[in-house]
Amino acid sequence: MGIDRKYKELAKFTQKIKTTYIKGIKPDQFVKTLERLKVNVVVDIRYWSLYPTYFSPKFMKDLLEIHGIEYLKCKALGNPSALRKRAGENFELAKQLYQNYAKNDPESRQELVKLYKLFRFRKNYCLICYCPTLDIKLCHRFWLKELLINLKRNNLGFSEKINLENFNKRLVPEVAS
Repeated sequence: MGIDRKYKELAKFTQKIKTTYIKGIKPDQFVKTLERLKVNVVVDIRYWSLYPTYFSPKFMKDLLEIHGIEYLKCKALGNPSALRKRAGENFELAKQLYQNYAKNDPESRQELVKLYKLFRFRKNYCLICYCPTLDIKLCHRFWLKELLINLKRNNLGFSEKINLENFNKRLVPEVAS
């Protein structure tokens, strides 16, 4: 595969992954956001189950189905409280712990591989959670997106990893279509 084709494939993969939070918003606002982002599949990566009734997995699945959006629950890719407690306010450590957990915990790794394989299809995916932070860089949605993009980069033969929060260049160079 030529380098231009690899860059195109990486760009397509990257554009498929959206993220949004649901804490503090109502279901109608959530659906409008998904429609604006042209999302086909919502990937729920909430580990714990404290959230308003209207965002329970059952309600979420029914709500999204009405709007033609698929719902996928990936609890194993949530951020366990033990990791959050261990990291405290050290978000670099939290990111490192989470990404190691997602890659090495057998159940999480299985979900990660399943999700990665799903992203090959021509759909737009949105990772959601119920984290208390509005800063995406401090949330496991962002860390999971970065992990998925680096998996894709590795599979395409790119040796370097990217760190999305410090990435101030285009993710891929301009490529003629």
